[in-house]
Amino acid sequence: GLKGSIIAAMALLLACAAPATANVNVTALCLLVNNGVYVASQTDCSTYYQCLGSGPTAMSCPSGYYFDKNAQQCSGTVPSTCTVGSNPCQGKAVGSFAPSSSSCGGYYYCGATGAVSGRCPSGENFNPTTMACVYSNQYPCQDSVATEGGSTVTSSVALNLCNLVEDGIYFGSPTSCSGWNYCQNNVLHSGTCETGKYFNVQQKNCGYQQSTSCSQVTNDPSLTGVAIPTTCTQAGSMKAATACNQYYYCTSSLNYQLQTCQAGYFYDTISQMCVVRTQARNDCDRCVGTSASFVNAYSTSNCSDYLYCVNGVQKAVESCPINYYFNENTGACSNSVEPPFLCCNPT
Repeated sequence: GLKGSIIAAMALLLACAAPATANVNVTALCLLVNNGVYVASQTDCSTYYQCLGSGPTAMSCPSGYYFDKNAQQCSGTVPSTCTVGSNPCQGKAVGSFAPSSSSCGGYYYCGATGAVSGRCPSGENFNPTTMACVYSNQYPCQDSVATEGGSTVTSSVALNLCNLVEDGIYFGSPTSCSGWNYCQNNVLHSGTCETGKYFNVQQKNCGYQQSTSCSQVTNDPSLTGVAIPTTCTQAGSMKAATACNQYYYCTSSLNYQLQTCQAGYFYDTISQMCVVRTQARNDCDRCVGTSASFVNAYSTSNCSDYLYCVNGVQKAVESCPINYYFNENTGACSNSVEPPFLCCNPT
């Protein structure tokens, strides 16, 4: 029955859920993989992106073909990992099943007359690879919270990094410098490098600290499932996001679009531009995007405080002795002139 044939598709949507209104930030996704890798689109089975120089280039398959992220090429068959919400059975065989893009336990039966929606029993999620309902601990998927005009709306989105990244390669984590991910049979496996080492995206392995050791960490909400604002009132306006290196831009359709600054830059809330990280006036976790153990804390008065960072995440706030100032470029407190960092010395 359906339980048997639906008991095998849960290996694609594993670890990350995102608000329904927010598509994956492909720029942030490309920071996780090595140059030259092709990643799938979340919204169109015929569209894909090539990641080069930490940025995406959109590409399209010929008419009637669909991108296969594991084969890294276009194919005449729609992969089980891809479903278009407006036409979930597009390119799929009659008698097969497709996952819902808005519900962890939802699915569609692709019949001769079109898609028929269904839902797994309570406590179970749909696995699109095996086309089966399985217990939630066998195929994790979580509800995310999105904000609409100040109110809270609960929405579930079937998003797993292994829907987008090919099987068999190691890639980075959007939340940890030392974290790594690996897809096997479209199921996400995650781990952490040994103490003192960081994941090197380009070499696809753990190694010692380098200047680019942590550029993959963006804490991007579309990759982590964090709630984000969706609607705005003034086209062209901008506001800070949770991560220092991101901001929201209000489009002409009055929807917020998440933007990511280039590596080493943070969003400055005063000039509303991406600037060198030490010059960004932004009250955020300044450990983001660096493998350093200590960085200046944000302040509107002086540079005496600093953050203790572990894997690009703030763990503690410390203070220099009286009349000493912290300089993240040297990684130490000094009784010399206060560093000219607008992030802590804006005057």
